[in-house]
Amino acid sequence: MLALEGQARYRAFVPTFNKILAPTDFSEDSKLALSYAITLAQKFSSEIIVVHVDQPLAPVMVSELNPGVDISTMNRIAEEGRMMALRELDKATSYLRESGVKARGLMRVGAPFLEIINAAQSEAADLIVMGTHGRTGLAHVLMGSVAERVVNKAPCPVLTVRHPDRKFKHPLDK
Repeated sequence: MLALEGQARYRAFVPTFNKILAPTDFSEDSKLALSYAITLAQKFSSEIIVVHVDQPLAPVMVSELNPGVDISTMNRIAEEGRMMALRELDKATSYLRESGVKARGLMRVGAPFLEIINAAQSEAADLIVMGTHGRTGLAHVLMGSVAERVVNKAPCPVLTVRHPDRKFKHPLDK
């Protein structure tokens, strides 16, 4: 009896998605996830907030990769990267508006999963829609999964979208 009461309570709940946060790194995976966000935004009359997180390399990493690079050159390269990202963000939000969706861009600097979570909180997002690169093995261990961390820590539901070309390979399969 108690189980049925709980089911009825959840069945009556209808989610509303006024604000959808769509993180992007401008990859094909992100673009596919954005297409899902567009469909949801059109169905729910939602606003899409497209967020890009610039993750600057630590000076130690840059000096190891290219010992001849000085701080001013490194700062110039980082600024050029941010300007390119802002142009891409503007293109994405313009495309969304042309599709009839209320949209705006947001640029953050820092660790991607933390900044996505912070943006979801500060923007009061009702849903995060993001792509997943599907890294496995050593790449997953070294780089981690931004999507996995966001799913575990987000203040709202998260829809992850895997590109159909990335087939799941079970670790026990040969």
